[in-house]
Amino acid sequence: MVEKGLGPHSVPRAPMMHAALRTPGSLAPTSRVGGVARPARRRFARVQPRAAANDAPSRVWHCPPPEKERTASQAASVLSKLPPHVLETGGLEPSTQSPQNQQAYLGSLAERFLPVDLSVRGLRVLNVDPPVFAIPDFVSGAEADALAKLAKGGTKLVRNAKTVDLSEKLPAPMGENMPALAQRLGELVEDAKKFVRCDGAWLEGSDLTRWAPVGGFTAPPPPGAFAFEMPALCHAAKSKTTDDLPDAFEREAANEKRYQRRALVRVFLTDPPAEAEAEAEGDSVSKPEMDREAFGAKFVICDVAIAPRKGTAIVTFPSFADGMPDERTAVVMRADVEAPAAWLDLPVAVGLEEGGIRKPVTMADVTVEKVGEEASVGEAARDKNRQEWRANINGGGAGADVSEDVKKKLEELKESGL
Repeated sequence: MVEKGLGPHSVPRAPMMHAALRTPGSLAPTSRVGGVARPARRRFARVQPRAAANDAPSRVWHCPPPEKERTASQAASVLSKLPPHVLETGGLEPSTQSPQNQQAYLGSLAERFLPVDLSVRGLRVLNVDPPVFAIPDFVSGAEADALAKLAKGGTKLVRNAKTVDLSEKLPAPMGENMPALAQRLGELVEDAKKFVRCDGAWLEGSDLTRWAPVGGFTAPPPPGAFAFEMPALCHAAKSKTTDDLPDAFEREAANEKRYQRRALVRVFLTDPPAEAEAEAEGDSVSKPEMDREAFGAKFVICDVAIAPRKGTAIVTFPSFADGMPDERTAVVMRADVEAPAAWLDLPVAVGLEEGGIRKPVTMADVTVEKVGEEASVGEAARDKNRQEWRANINGGGAGADVSEDVKKKLEELKESGL
């Protein structure tokens, strides 16, 4: 399904994979889609998403539009979504697409966002534009649990979400019989670089040496150089839903910081809200209705909800190649009613050129000038009108028939002084 509109950054997109989307046989094995069962003499059991190796890393579905009215720019956003039957399989596997389609999509990504490696094992496309990817098992379950245990306290990020200061925890082991947190975060950054390919543009040296104690950088990257910002460990209390996360800086804030976040690798450290299964009395079991609110994250403008399995990384691009934030990537997080949610953000930032991100040109910036005086303009229009009518009459040649309508119009012009 493709939804189209007019947005400030609407540019022609490369053709993307639509032929294979209509070929269910070329897609990945179907994973279960959970929900709330119909209440008809059935028993309910809360279950966690399956963790089989061949399962999709996420449950994904389209969710209803929000009750709150969208802003004008949000309503005009250009979106390219995957069909529901593809989302039900956990997203699109790039390997099912032809080399030509893959190259076209890669070219579009490199031009508008950043280059990526579509051959990463287990990769799924969850949304075409804005691009959203899922990478399974980015961290192990044990590592995710260890990091989640560190997600306590902290300062307010947005409503219902807090971020933890990791600077004092970097030298300590991440968990029992685990390496130091600093070492493991450095390894995760290197793993992320295998997918977000800014080869030749990465700032040389260790990313750890550039991380500021309070987050961000000790100094912004040089213009055009890419580097990983200080990772952010965040959490939300059980049953809470956050406000939109600040994944990219607004233009003014980015110019002040002299860098902008261009990509974000978000690692989910806890399981999403549990899905429910219906068990019929007897041998028959009916498929439960989907609970569209059982998400771990929801893209509120794309209307795409995801329930990533613990250890999965979701990759987005919160700003365009020109540095302007892409509001289509706005996302909220939700915790299970029985347990808090925790996630680790690995932001990819780029140093801004002198002058920073320039303000986009809008119709408010267009200057309209009036040429000439109204009297002279009106006189010129009357002269042209009179000449055109005379040409119509005289062009027929001697003896040519002139329609009654033309004669009538000519008489009206004469009477009015034209």
